Amino acid sequence: MARKREGREKGEADGDLARAVAALTERVASLEARAANGTVAFDVEATDGDETNAVFAAPPEGAMRVLAALSSAPRLALYRAALAGPVTSAELMTAAELNTTGQLYHHLRELVGVGLMAQEGRDRYAAVRDRLPAARAILRAAHAVAGVPVPVPTPPDLHENATP
Repeated sequence: MARKREGREKGEADGDLARAVAALTERVASLEARAANGTVAFDVEATDGDETNAVFAAPPEGAMRVLAALSSAPRLALYRAALAGPVTSAELMTAAELNTTGQLYHHLRELVGVGLMAQEGRDRYAAVRDRLPAARAILRAAHAVAGVPVPVPTPPDLHENATP
């Protein structure tokens, strides 16, 4: 009896998994179709309700610091250089084309201060990984507001290496 019940539960789990995979496959196809023109489109709700505009009522100081950090060309270059992993201050200076360590540490202080980068040991800095999705969203939104399309990398063919 217990073995029969285990088999039925396994079959139900397999069915749940199959439904989840089908839903994900459908979602990926939908996203690929939306990105087919090489840009990201934003779905922005066109309402003026309290829920939609609540973000404007929040205290602006923290958001303004993050936006300022990401709107500086040298800081953006520093952040981009640290995305692949920890980098030294010399590597950061080269990436941002800075001439003095004073300039470097001025910009790093802002990036570290808003939580986008962290110091990892002596003379090594890295992007804070859990903040990266938000930073990407901010930059994509800024590009969208400016009317600048953001290229979307071509996704790999998910069906190429699939096994039946």
